[in-house]
Amino acid sequence: MRNLANGRCHVLTTSPQTKSSPDALAHLHLPVNREQIHRVKSLDIFKFLLWARKRIRLLTSFSKRAEPTDKTVQSVLKTSNTNGEVASRSKVQKFKDFIYDACYFPDQAGPWIIPAVIKGIKVVKQHNIDAIFATGSPWSGLVAGYLISRLSSLPLIVDFRDPWMNNPFHQSKGRLLDDWSARLERRVVKHASAVSLNTDPLHAEFVHRYPDEPANKFFVMPNGFDSAEFQNIVAEPRVTVQDSLLLCHAGFLYGVRDPAVLLEAIRAANQQLADSGKRIVFRQIGDVNLGYDLKDRFSDLLEDGSLILDSARPYKECLSALASADIVVNVQPGTRTQIPSKLYDYLAINKPIINITSPDGALGTLVIDKKLGDLVSFEEKEQLTQLLKAYALDEKLGSFSGYENRDEFEISHITQTLARRLHECLDAP
Repeated sequence: MRNLANGRCHVLTTSPQTKSSPDALAHLHLPVNREQIHRVKSLDIFKFLLWARKRIRLLTSFSKRAEPTDKTVQSVLKTSNTNGEVASRSKVQKFKDFIYDACYFPDQAGPWIIPAVIKGIKVVKQHNIDAIFATGSPWSGLVAGYLISRLSSLPLIVDFRDPWMNNPFHQSKGRLLDDWSARLERRVVKHASAVSLNTDPLHAEFVHRYPDEPANKFFVMPNGFDSAEFQNIVAEPRVTVQDSLLLCHAGFLYGVRDPAVLLEAIRAANQQLADSGKRIVFRQIGDVNLGYDLKDRFSDLLEDGSLILDSARPYKECLSALASADIVVNVQPGTRTQIPSKLYDYLAINKPIINITSPDGALGTLVIDKKLGDLVSFEEKEQLTQLLKAYALDEKLGSFSGYENRDEFEISHITQTLARRLHECLDAP
């Protein structure tokens, strides 16, 4: 928004977060570029159904009937009906799950769609809107943009910041609703005047999935960093002694985002560096939820200070912590189309990056192509150990001078692509 110079913008979004919920925009002062923000409350049908059920139960409640006194009869009845009761409960639970998933379709923001469309049509008429830009996830944003575009006959650009279909982190809502999601994505894509994808692999996937659509309908608009957000970032005081090499990761570590290979490499490297007076330290900022107890498995690193575990912190504080580190770390599974957003924060603060990922995944491909730091796969513990030693002995750190392709990921550069596409959509017959 700060870097989009052509025309006035109106933003249609949700109502403000509750105080107990984290606000991803807390570090920003809104508006950022004279945009007018229209906030819309969700219409949560599921919560209404729960309220209605509670009211009905209160109105129809009655005293419990006297229970049988013969314990033997009770036991026989319970035993004989167990299978039927379990089957019945299973069917009832499945029905309840379907109702819940349908109320929050295609995602948790589903209850926002209808109020957003109603408000969106009003905004279009009141402010003579020329074009609609809808971004997701959540996919409800794309659906709302699609419906507003259909009802207003305005051109639509849809923007995929993540894959909707084939998302490795997708949790199925059942075959029926999953099929509806696929059909909904197809409708949105076919109706759109242009479709933005955030990675080259995702772009290739869409071109392949929609062969009947013009190839130039799809374009890549990568994630990036806005320099304005990093102008006042000051590195916080170091948490380690001077001769330590400090590595830092800020974000949730879970499941396949497992730092075990890094911690094992640090353990091995520190043993080999014992006589040099150098020490490698890894600082994790954020929650950890792995398939094992990290504190127990790496208790020796915690005890000698080679591993520091900090709780989650606000975005700006994380940036200050990252700025104080010598090296920042990506821990990313080899997803085909997804790249972690923290890569762009790392580029903004211009620190050496160690990417622990598969070389043939989306992140690995980008790192190799654009030379965005070191890349080590999860299986290459020895190579990672030697890399850490080279940094600790200042064989690599002193020669770091930044990234030659860094400017490609500056938002001011990326926004020019969006501006051109908006003009093309408006100029189309």
